[in-house]
Amino acid sequence: MILFRIALRNLASHKLKSFIVGGLLAFGTFLLMVGQALLGSLDQSMARSVTGSLSGQLQAYSTGAKDKLALFGDMNGGSDIGTINNFKQIRQLLEAQPEVQAVVPQGMDVAMVYGGNIIDVKLEALRAAEKTGDRARSQVVRAHIRRIIALLAQDMAKIGEVTDLAHASTETRQSLADLQNCGADTFWQNFDRDPLAAMEFLENKIAPLALNADMLFFRYMGTDTARFAKEFELFEIVDGTAIPPGQRGFLFNKLNYEDMVKHKTARRLDKMKDRLADGYKIAADDDLKAWIKLNKDQYKDVSYQLDDVAAAQVRGALQQALASKEENLDKLISQFMDMDDQNFSTRYETFYKSVAPHLMLYSVKVGDIMTIKSFTSSGYPTSVNVKIYGTFRFRSLDKSTLAGGVNVMDLMTYRDLYGFLSADKKQEIDALEKASGVKEIKREDAEAELFGGGAGEEVVEVGTVTPTDQAGAVTAAEALAGDPSPAAQAPVGLAVSPSPSAPSVASGGPSSAQSKSKTRRWSDDIANRVYSQDEIDSGVVRHMAIILKKGTDERKALAHLQSVADAAGLKITVVDWRVASGFIGDFLWVIYTVLATALLIIFIVAVIVMNNSMVMATLERTKEIGTMRAIGAQKTMILQMFLAEAVVTAGVFGGLGALLAVALVARLHAVGLPAMNDVLVFLFAGPRLYPVISPMHFLISGMLVALVALISTLYPAWLAMRVTPLEAMQDAE
Repeated sequence: MILFRIALRNLASHKLKSFIVGGLLAFGTFLLMVGQALLGSLDQSMARSVTGSLSGQLQAYSTGAKDKLALFGDMNGGSDIGTINNFKQIRQLLEAQPEVQAVVPQGMDVAMVYGGNIIDVKLEALRAAEKTGDRARSQVVRAHIRRIIALLAQDMAKIGEVTDLAHASTETRQSLADLQNCGADTFWQNFDRDPLAAMEFLENKIAPLALNADMLFFRYMGTDTARFAKEFELFEIVDGTAIPPGQRGFLFNKLNYEDMVKHKTARRLDKMKDRLADGYKIAADDDLKAWIKLNKDQYKDVSYQLDDVAAAQVRGALQQALASKEENLDKLISQFMDMDDQNFSTRYETFYKSVAPHLMLYSVKVGDIMTIKSFTSSGYPTSVNVKIYGTFRFRSLDKSTLAGGVNVMDLMTYRDLYGFLSADKKQEIDALEKASGVKEIKREDAEAELFGGGAGEEVVEVGTVTPTDQAGAVTAAEALAGDPSPAAQAPVGLAVSPSPSAPSVASGGPSSAQSKSKTRRWSDDIANRVYSQDEIDSGVVRHMAIILKKGTDERKALAHLQSVADAAGLKITVVDWRVASGFIGDFLWVIYTVLATALLIIFIVAVIVMNNSMVMATLERTKEIGTMRAIGAQKTMILQMFLAEAVVTAGVFGGLGALLAVALVARLHAVGLPAMNDVLVFLFAGPRLYPVISPMHFLISGMLVALVALISTLYPAWLAMRVTPLEAMQDAE
């Protein structure tokens, strides 16, 4: 106790030194605790975002992968992460382990969809009117289509302003002629003579020229949709319904759906509303001003879609909203879109009440059958038709493009798109083979069949023999699919030589109508088919999410599951969510490294400054220390006295720094640290981060502060221990 009393007296007698040393300790403690609270909370938030949305706690993929799995940052989850052909066996083995809750198959890729354009929509409405005999509605729709064609012709005519049409392509000149033909009175006067032929001409020749048909590129994950929805806790349906268990289907991520599919003007208004709700002002925000300018300049995106009846209704609503007598609809829309902080809320409400109902608000709607186009793993173009069941979101990550950029489809459709030959696809190809007379041949007979015998028959020459064909032959089904069977996993070369006596498969077989009819029946069958769990598990997957039970140590689980897989010869690599998340996980390590480096620099500076301050204080106390030695104080007592001073300094000022850190973190926890962009929304697992301080943070901070105090005290204490009574008296003289 006496040592601490002496320490307090000495600290009080050297106030400047005490405040310098103590201030550094307080600042270091404050920074360390706040940094730990932020990083700890960030780590937990990231874990919740990543594991609850796409990855699970662990991921597994083929050991033969050339690249590392990257769920975020790489559009298709890794350029070459291989494939897993024995998923069913792996799932059964891993789910038998006590720490595993579920194993969910997955595969990432990108695809594109052509959104419908306004001419397609109006032609559909015209067919409906003609079918029901609604003459008045038919005339309105015809007038709208004719107006759209006139506007389209004006845009196309501008080509002549920048190029000599005499040297334009035949296709361009023909398109201009078609537009001129459809815009003429004669075309519409003759419409009633053969409306079906006229609508077919409009659909085939004019609709493709409408450039407002968006080509939508999107990222998707193929998975067992029922298990995905069950095991990923952040997943929830927003619009529509979940994909029925075992069926084919597609779910748009709500954010992706709004950003890519929604009418551009409406989407910009939605984004403006959200930004204003966050406290921004139109008068002071460049983004808001830019969106307003786009809406004003692109008024035709609205007026283009309005027929005469809708235009009259919208004109009246806008005149009332603007208190204007302006009759020109384009001018009214442009004026209406000139919004400010005072009128935005009213005009936003008016837009959705009076304008939006007349627009094609979404180019692809929930409930539609969507044609998805992609390329197989071998580079062949392919497409599938799949129903859009609804939209979904990951809770708290509504505004994050990292989580919102991935859509979900069933695993069977994913396999078709990626080029894996499914049972359904093989059944369709077998039917085409039978209808077209394709003959299966062996490699060694290919030359004879092509140049010697087999005249008049279609020959399919295959460049790669699959291991699954024991006879050494490759089936035409595998060749036509563009990929071999899942077990083979090797690209197939294909050369088709049609003969006059046997129509080629590519041309549609013996009868195009017959072939289309069969395709439609096959598509209808698989759209309504319910696949068993065994069928879903038995196909190829690219990687899998491993969901661990609550409270499981991830590191121990990873090591155990990897050893189990290796012992069973499964040839998979198991990684944790940080590694699987790609640049997101790397980002966290970068933050840790930066903070650790900053703290190291601060503590090194603190040790140097504290050490110098205490050395100077020790030299000033030479007489005092010598006097203590003269009256019997031992070297150990001098050492203990200096250590006691270090403990008191660290305790008082370290405690002060800790209290300041607790106060700041408590404040941040109460109000939240706002995410300034969509990346931070994902990292924070929501729009705000709510940091907390744990007992472990106090322990780590206390240990580091004590260590710094100890290191900075040792050298001054060693100098003090060397002071003798004689030196003290000589110094006094």
